[in-house]
Amino acid sequence: MEIGKRIKALREEKDLTQEELAERIQISRSALANYESGLREPKGDILKRFAKALDTTTDYLLGETDDPRPRPITNIQQEPKPSLKTKRLYDSIARAQDLPEENIDQITEALEALIKHYKEKHKDKEHREKKRD
Repeated sequence: MEIGKRIKALREEKDLTQEELAERIQISRSALANYESGLREPKGDILKRFAKALDTTTDYLLGETDDPRPRPITNIQQEPKPSLKTKRLYDSIARAQDLPEENIDQITEALEALIKHYKEKHKDKEHREKKRD
């Protein structure tokens, strides 16, 4: 089965209209219709967005497997959960996504400078403590 037919079948299985799926993956309805009819083939990021929105894998959409279900992740060491303070930092960064690119660049530079400053400060503190021992 071609990519377009798989996308259409999964969309219909999830009772989504073309408009709803197109909105979820941030493309036009006409672009989605072209993908479903086989006139165009999704690549890269668009393919990943289809897989995520349709709760499947890119392998399934590409016809490399006939199982549309995502495989469970096993035997992967899970990273520790971030602390509440780290989560707060992540949330602050996420809120910056809607800003103009130049503002994001400035925030990134400021954040990198702060991180460098505090790492050096921490390194100096460790160095002083080692001297005392």
